[in-house]
Amino acid sequence: MSRASLILFGLFLTITVSAQRGIQDPRLFIDSAVVLMDRAEYEKADEYFMSALNQIDLLSADFCFYFGKNSFYLKKYAQSIDWLNKYLELKGSRGQFSEETLSILENAEEAFRNDKSSVGPSANVNSKFFYKNTVNCQDGTYITCPVCKGQGVIITLTKYGEKNYKTCPYSTNGVLSCGEYNLLIQGLLEPKKKN
Repeated sequence: MSRASLILFGLFLTITVSAQRGIQDPRLFIDSAVVLMDRAEYEKADEYFMSALNQIDLLSADFCFYFGKNSFYLKKYAQSIDWLNKYLELKGSRGQFSEETLSILENAEEAFRNDKSSVGPSANVNSKFFYKNTVNCQDGTYITCPVCKGQGVIITLTKYGEKNYKTCPYSTNGVLSCGEYNLLIQGLLEPKKKN
């Protein structure tokens, strides 16, 4: 058999065995969830997101964005804040969804402050990916802000390629104290008040 034939046979065998065991690619759940979210079927989308979450070990930034956005629509504000912050940690201000993420995040934080009953069970969902990422450090230790990548400003591009500048709502000159960083990762750091 030629090498190409062996590779094709191996791929076919893998797909067949996976199908027999009922294993599905988590990307199928994510794609279905996004379609349902776009149709405003948030509860059903959440089921698909949770199915994907149970099967993935490594988070994609896009998953964080979509799950955070859907959580916001479900009024799971703490969960939404966690996942949207994770998107910003992974992509910063230059990600495809960064501008929308910042907008939803601002609304989620305001809604969270106004609705303290939203704390809910999100810790169970988030602890698998977030809380183990906190940093053990002493006072006086500083960390580059993952939202603005240490620049102190968030730069986004309009659809016409023009740059928009917004002062980072979390850091001071692009830097967070270790405590602030840990709060940000947990979705508990409140944005600084605008002057």
